[in-house]
Amino acid sequence: MVITKFDVLIIGGGIIGQSIGYHLKKEDITIGIIDDYNGCRATHAAGGMLGAQNEFYDDSPLFQLCIEGQYMIKDYADELFRLGHDIDYCQHGLLKIASHDGANDLRQQYDFLSSQFTTTKLYEGSLHKFANGHIRNHDLAMWIPTDGQVNAVKYHTALMQLNDDITFIDDRVIRVESLHANEFIVTTNRGTYHCERLVVAAGMYSGTILKSLNVDFHMHGVKGEVMTIYHPTLCMKETLFQTNGHYIVPKAEDLYLVGATTSMNQENIVHEEGLTWLKSMTYNLLPELMNGEIKDTRCGFRPDSALHRPVIDEVQNGVFVATGHYRNGILLSKITGKLVHKLMFDKNNPLAIKYQNKFKLEDSRETIC
Repeated sequence: MVITKFDVLIIGGGIIGQSIGYHLKKEDITIGIIDDYNGCRATHAAGGMLGAQNEFYDDSPLFQLCIEGQYMIKDYADELFRLGHDIDYCQHGLLKIASHDGANDLRQQYDFLSSQFTTTKLYEGSLHKFANGHIRNHDLAMWIPTDGQVNAVKYHTALMQLNDDITFIDDRVIRVESLHANEFIVTTNRGTYHCERLVVAAGMYSGTILKSLNVDFHMHGVKGEVMTIYHPTLCMKETLFQTNGHYIVPKAEDLYLVGATTSMNQENIVHEEGLTWLKSMTYNLLPELMNGEIKDTRCGFRPDSALHRPVIDEVQNGVFVATGHYRNGILLSKITGKLVHKLMFDKNNPLAIKYQNKFKLEDSRETIC
């Protein structure tokens, strides 16, 4: 059996793992990424929204991380574009719409966000000025003009291609062992790999991998289903997001990504029940879109834990964790990659100082309200 040694080995090749790898390349080190790409992915079914304000009702370290991460993505998209990769970044705003029984929550959220951002507006009555007048059956919404989006699949593909100088290992991790300080063994189905530093960025599988290192952290996947609809004449630009989690995200080439269900079902297939819900919610909000053609359906699994927030932490000497981003993986990908790099090589950097104690795994026993 071939044994290969790396300075840093990243377990997980999704958007978080690839972003970490991209940032670590700034160092003169050898890097490997392990991912079998046959598991339950989150990026595959992501809406690509950069809605830093979309789900927050008060200030918190996560809110601050999301806002800072949102600012970084624009420059990141420009950087990738200069390198030959267009990830379809755009900023056409997001309309947060009160669905059934969602009015009180929306007003509460508006009270907080409008105190932080003067551009946030509340609209009551007709929403005819949005979506070219096609919105139906809804009359209360919050307008967030600074929210943007990217094409999640193009973004992930861009990072994979830019990371082609990183050793990619298409295999499944079986176990991880710590030999002594600064030496770990990662065993896969077909090989064994040594590394001095280990990064666990394996989404919903991160808890299983950490268990090999006697780190107790339960992760699970929350299934989301999406469909893509082609509609050549709707010409809508802004994202629509309902308080019940249903969203419509305009994409390039007259495509609209519609999502997303929330289910603990672990089958890696799209179920008719989920599609029926998506179609019903879409028809109730934007009936004209259902006159388009459904081009594809997909599902993905958002990584979550009892904390309901990311863990970005050095949990043991040389073992770094970046997981649990749930709905915010795309939004937080850039800042997570940069933060892990700084935690590993530049702990006196302002970003590392600001967040090094905010997203620790050791707080997993904290009381969740």
